[in-house]
Order: sequence, then C-alpha cells, then structure tokens
Amino acid sequence: MRVKIVTGWSNPGGSTTAHINLCNLFNERDLECTLYGPHDWHLDKCNAARLEDSEPLEDEDVLILHYFNVANRVPVRKMILSLHEKELCKLSEMKHSHFDAIHFITEEQKEWQLSKLTDTSGVNQTIVIPNMYDSLVEGPEGESNVAGVIGSIDRNKQTHLSIERALKDGYDKVLLFGKLVDMEYYLEKVEPLLGLNVHFAGYVEDKQKMYDAIDAAYLSSDSEVAPLVKGECTLTGTKFMGNDNTTGGAEVPLSADDIFDRWVECFKS
Repeated sequence: MRVKIVTGWSNPGGSTTAHINLCNLFNERDLECTLYGPHDWHLDKCNAARLEDSEPLEDEDVLILHYFNVANRVPVRKMILSLHEKELCKLSEMKHSHFDAIHFITEEQKEWQLSKLTDTSGVNQTIVIPNMYDSLVEGPEGESNVAGVIGSIDRNKQTHLSIERALKDGYDKVLLFGKLVDMEYYLEKVEPLLGLNVHFAGYVEDKQKMYDAIDAAYLSSDSEVAPLVKGECTLTGTKFMGNDNTTGGAEVPLSADDIFDRWVECFKS
C-alpha cells in the first residue's frame, strides 16, 4: 500500500504544514507516502513532488485529495476527499459521491459541511482525524510584552484586526509572521499600521524560534476550522488570543500514535 496526498495548495499555510507532518509521520512508520502540490515550498520538507508527477496510479494506492477535486472515481485502493475548510471549500459545491470516504479535521466542521447538503446519501463514509503538529516545546520566556500575529496575510485572516487588538491590549511590539498572499489587502489595511511598534517579520520556517520571541499570538480570522496556531500555542505555552471564529479544534493536539492509527484504520476499512 502506498499513500499519495494530492493538494491544490502547497505554499505556506496550516493545511500544508499539516500535510507535510502527516507525510513524514507515515514514512517514519514505514508507510510509503508522497505529498504532491502545485507550489515549490513543500518540496524539501518531506517526501514530496510536483502535482504533475502524481500519476501513474496503481491499484493498491490510497489517494487523499485536498483542495483538489476529481470528477470521477479512479482505480485505486481507496480515494479520500480531505476537507480542512468551511466556506473556503464547501462539500455542497463539489461532486463527491465517487469518494470512498470524506475526511474532516473536527466534528464541528463535519456537522457544518454535512448540514449544507440537501442529500447526504452520496456520502459513503466520514472520518474525523485532527491535523498533525510540528514538534514544539515550551521555550524560554519571550521578549517582554511582544505579541505575534501569525498566519497568511489576507482578508480571511484579518491581519489588521489582530494588529489593532494587540496594540489595544497594551503590547509594546507586534510582529507579523506569515506569507503575504493578498497584496491589495496588505496595501489597504496592513501597511498603514506598520511603524515603530509593528514590524513585518515575514514567514519564519523555524516555528520554535518564532514562538520563543513572543508572549501572545493573535488570530482574528473570518473563517477557521481548527487553527494550527491555537494548538501550537498550547505546545509552546504561548497565550492564544483568538476570536469567535477560532474556537474550533482541541486545546491539546492529538498524539502522533492516535493520528496514525486512525488513518491506517480508514485505509483498511
């Protein structure tokens, strides 16, 4: 059996981090896995390849598709549609009856997605398995009174609101950690807030170093399912400052053993 994770987004982001960690977990436990995506960022972080290299497929392959739909069943052992989103990727707007299973990362997300369907008879099997996290630990106390705004800089993350909240809460310095993916939004809402107290640090691959530098992490998204930042704050002892849309997901990440066992059970069922 071989696992192929095929995603339509492999640039920095929560789903990409989760897929990289899951791919590494599978390979560490002698379950062959490759992550395929259209961008280059993931290529040196796990057993990875470009999207166009995902074929040919074999009968015993397990195919996990994320942010990338196919119109028909392909001849593989199991074909799984993996959803990490709500509004950004709606099951109700996708053809899905040909998938053997649909994967969600929280029970609440599953209920929300299924509630949008007028007919659930085309859903063959559902599984709920949380995301894999980076190996992070509690580090030394960060620089006094520094807040971090973590996540892609775009309208959904509402980066400007996180900056404003952190300053209003009295933090002396605010560091922006993330990839700039929406230039129009950045110029309109974020750039005017940059100054002596607000600094754009960009995307930092060493997450431990990032969390070691801050006291609190702010997230003000319009839509989230189970934000990795929330779990990462638990692992690093950082204060998580979310909003009403970031309450999903467990406070404590599920263990690697449990995540691996749940996936293997799905593959064999």
